[in-house]
Amino acid sequence: MKNKNHITVLGAGVSGLTTGIVLAENGYKVSIITKVLPKQTTSAIAAAIWFPYEAYPANKVNSWSRRSLLRFKHLAHNEDSGVSFIPFTAYLDTRQKPWWLDALPGENILDDNVQHPGHPEYKGYTLNVPLIETPIYLEYLLNRFKKSGGEIIKQEVTSVEELEAYFPVVNCTGLGAKHLFNDEQLYPIQGQVVRVAPDQKIQGMATEYELEDQEMAYIIPRRDGVILGGSAKKHQTSTKADPSLTERILTYCSKFEPAVLELQVLNVKVGLRPGRPEIRLEKDPQLPVIHNYGHGGAGYTVSWGCAEEVLKLL
Repeated sequence: MKNKNHITVLGAGVSGLTTGIVLAENGYKVSIITKVLPKQTTSAIAAAIWFPYEAYPANKVNSWSRRSLLRFKHLAHNEDSGVSFIPFTAYLDTRQKPWWLDALPGENILDDNVQHPGHPEYKGYTLNVPLIETPIYLEYLLNRFKKSGGEIIKQEVTSVEELEAYFPVVNCTGLGAKHLFNDEQLYPIQGQVVRVAPDQKIQGMATEYELEDQEMAYIIPRRDGVILGGSAKKHQTSTKADPSLTERILTYCSKFEPAVLELQVLNVKVGLRPGRPEIRLEKDPQLPVIHNYGHGGAGYTVSWGCAEEVLKLL
């Protein structure tokens, strides 16, 4: 076992990098061990916007999301971070208030009564929320981690026995924890996104109104293109794009923003979100390990709050 002030983080997605930064900037010597570099992780495929999606339990996710929001407000002042605030309309079933609205300060709710174009029983909330441009942001996090004295070790870990030389460990392996720590509660949530050419006039939106089974519409405008989605297919493990789903995504999104059909398709990507009945953020009962995984579709949204929680547990 290493010096207790030397911590190993497993995984270099948004959770691993953010956790590494928080620990390194609070006096720990941190090494991140990762099979792939940040731009090859699932985090690189995310759209990504502040939106607590497919992450539980609600009370903890709200707290972690609120703490992350404060960090993103600060980061939005740094042009190199890839973080900015944009108006984003979420169309929801009006029969119940979305639980995650409690994580947003009142000034971030710009309009709470936007009409859904096709379904009057749904209304939209226009929110002022962080847009995280993943190619820029992951590079920013990696550089910030290295500047704070952190090191990246590119290595695949396939068993807990291999970790013994690196204890204590913070486990941010996402779906990898299913095999590494025998977590049968973890399951993949397959998401497909289409990136089309950028258009500054297009507004961000998402709807929880499911058009086909486990499919929805969302539009996220970035500098490198407009990200259109998408799907949230539980227990699907393929990362191969489905051309028919690409067509449905374009059709879904065009109902809210017809201009997307005129934009060139740049690429289609599929990622596997780490789904779990609850985010696992706790000390392991048997090992010198703190777990921080199972963030569903909210990895970026809870990233700073969860990293601060890891620091508290340490």
